Order: sequence, then structure tokens, then C-alpha cells
Amino acid sequence: MPTPMTAWWQIWTDAARTGLQFWETMAASAVVIDRRMPMIDAGMRNPFTADHVELTGMVTEKAQAFAKAGDSLAHDMAAMQTLWLQVLQDAWSIGTAGRMPSAGRMAAGSDRAMRLAAGMIGAGGRALTPIHAKATANARRLGGHKK
Repeated sequence: MPTPMTAWWQIWTDAARTGLQFWETMAASAVVIDRRMPMIDAGMRNPFTADHVELTGMVTEKAQAFAKAGDSLAHDMAAMQTLWLQVLQDAWSIGTAGRMPSAGRMAAGSDRAMRLAAGMIGAGGRALTPIHAKATANARRLGGHKK
């Protein structure tokens, strides 16, 4: 069980990492769109000379990245729902016990609530990771993003 200080530190670093990934994804997307729009235009003008490998990749890579993101969110949501129900059970049982809860019971409830908060903060970053990876890799490959 992490200490409250390390849990808060993890929440803040996860939030910062997610913010950085978001902006890197946005910058990489701008580069990729800028490089691919002429390819799309050329393909529309003459489908016989189009770069079919790149055009196909535009669809399949997004489908794969977003499927991984959705899988990550579904996994995190299931874990968070379990924790949320435990937090609610803690609150209900403490509220209806008719006596003061023990320090151990309060600490366990606090720990679950902290893990729930950390899970919610981290879920977005974990879901963004495959999208970020594909967007930045494409930007590097297409020549406009160095990392």
C-alpha cells in the first residue's frame, strides 16, 4: 500500500504525463495531416498512381490504436467500478454501524478512495498511449517530428 504522499505524487505525475502526451499527439497529428493531405489529394485525382499502402495504413493504424485505447479504458473502468462499489460499501457500513470506525478501517477506506482517484487520473493516459505512439511514430516516419 503506497503512502498518501506517494499516491498524490503518482496522481500528479500521471496527470502531467497525460498532458504532455496529449500535446505531443496534437503536434504530431498536425505534421501527419500536413504530410498526408497531398497524398489523399493525389489519390483522389488519380487512384491508379495513389500510394495505396499509405492510404490503407491511414485507416488500419487508427482502428488498431483506438481499439487498444478502448480495451485499456474498458479494463480500467471495470477496475474502477469494483473500487467504487467497495468505497460505497465502506461508507454505508461506517455510516450505519452506530459506532466510530477503527483507525484501520478508516485507513483501508482512504486507501481504496485514493486508488480510485489514481485510477481515474491514470486511465486517460493509459488509453492515450497507443494513439500517442502511433501519431508520433508516423510524424517521425513522415519526416516532421524528431524525438
